[in-house]
Amino acid sequence: MPTRILIDTDPGQDIDDLLAIWFALLRPELDVLAITTVTWPSDKRARLIKRLLRYLRRTEIPVAAGMQYPLRTMGAHESAVKQDHATLVNHYGFAKPEDSQDDPNNGSDAVDLIIRTIEAHAGDVTLCCIAPLTNIATALCRQPGIRGKIKQILLMGGETVLNRREHNIAYDYNASQIVLTSGVPIFMGTWDVTRRFVLSKEDCSTIGNHGELGAAMSQAIADWHPVQNWKPGPVMYDIFPIIHAYDQSYYTIDQKPVQVETNAGPSRGMTVVGGDGPKIGVTTDMRADAVRELYLKTILG
Repeated sequence: MPTRILIDTDPGQDIDDLLAIWFALLRPELDVLAITTVTWPSDKRARLIKRLLRYLRRTEIPVAAGMQYPLRTMGAHESAVKQDHATLVNHYGFAKPEDSQDDPNNGSDAVDLIIRTIEAHAGDVTLCCIAPLTNIATALCRQPGIRGKIKQILLMGGETVLNRREHNIAYDYNASQIVLTSGVPIFMGTWDVTRRFVLSKEDCSTIGNHGELGAAMSQAIADWHPVQNWKPGPVMYDIFPIIHAYDQSYYTIDQKPVQVETNAGPSRGMTVVGGDGPKIGVTTDMRADAVRELYLKTILG
């Protein structure tokens, strides 16, 4: 029986969200129950997902846009730049021309969709989180009873070896703290491990020559890369939760006590090993070449 997953994502700023979800939708081992988006502009992010589903003829999967802002006070600089669509959804051309078929929500917000999906499949839903954890934390607070009904949470986020504030955890450190202390079994794909799989220029060219969706994704990559040109190509951080949901052989996991630093200071938002933090699964290595082979074989058929 396929593994049932719900994907919580923030596509638009980095390209690996769409690339990872494309992979997920092609894997027969996975039953994607729903996809939710988070972080402003979550409605435009949802349109990217709905367009991807249309390309793949998977429009039966419900999509909902969720929380716009983190569960913390936003700084003046963040408030000033939050209208910067060119950065936050730099490959929005993937969803153009806009179409009413891609309108998000259909009467439901992401948090409600998360709660309803968990309730409908109690004990059998894996949350694959490839974004800040605002939606998930809000769902846990809105309906505390779902904590015992989630099979596991697999997330891309955090860093336990290098001195780094990883974005998904640090952007909403309050939400991260709620999730990591929820009592739900958690496995965390850390920044230093998950960055070891990068799509090369040759890989991207091959994808671009692979049908209508491949061409559209290639253009999205071309739109994205100038904004994050310090990266050699699409860094596939977000593939970890998708693969690990159905096959645990690609990543090495150690159980470690982890806590999120929430006190004011330069370390706020870091994931720290030690203390009385709950033990969660943390990636320590990955078979990067095997992951790349699996990814391309899946996408290219």
